[in-house]
Amino acid sequence: MASIRRLTPKDAERFREIRIEGFRQHPAAFGSGLANVIDQPLSFFESWLADLNAYGVFEDDELVAVAAYARGKGVNVRHTANLIAVYARPQARGTGIMAQMIEAMCEDARQEGIEQITLCVTVDNQAAQKTYRKLGFERFGTAPKAILHDGHYYDEDLMVRFL
Repeated sequence: MASIRRLTPKDAERFREIRIEGFRQHPAAFGSGLANVIDQPLSFFESWLADLNAYGVFEDDELVAVAAYARGKGVNVRHTANLIAVYARPQARGTGIMAQMIEAMCEDARQEGIEQITLCVTVDNQAAQKTYRKLGFERFGTAPKAILHDGHYYDEDLMVRFL
């Protein structure tokens, strides 16, 4: 039985492992690059989890999916957030659990006064785009050449959901 909950610094080791896996499996989907993730000490992930609104899906005791949102920091953008660090292990894909987690995140964000959440997704990631559309995200533009990995550029679609 899968459960969804907010991650804490105590989850840093498992969070680090799933982030590294995500970067290895889909390096063009993330902006910061695998080397940046591997080189970080565990304390980096503990701080990251303390500062951001990160969520996880657990099957038994295994972390199988993650996502987070970062609230706008400036006084004029506190009503906004960005959906980041999204990754699901293969056994969690196609189950609907990722959609449930993002829906729970959006509800928590709404209760915290956030009015809109934006995200970037590579244009070739049709599965993720389909999930986001089902959750009420709408495409509002494309960032050309947003990711450069191994000499290849990837465009990203920009999506927003008003809460």
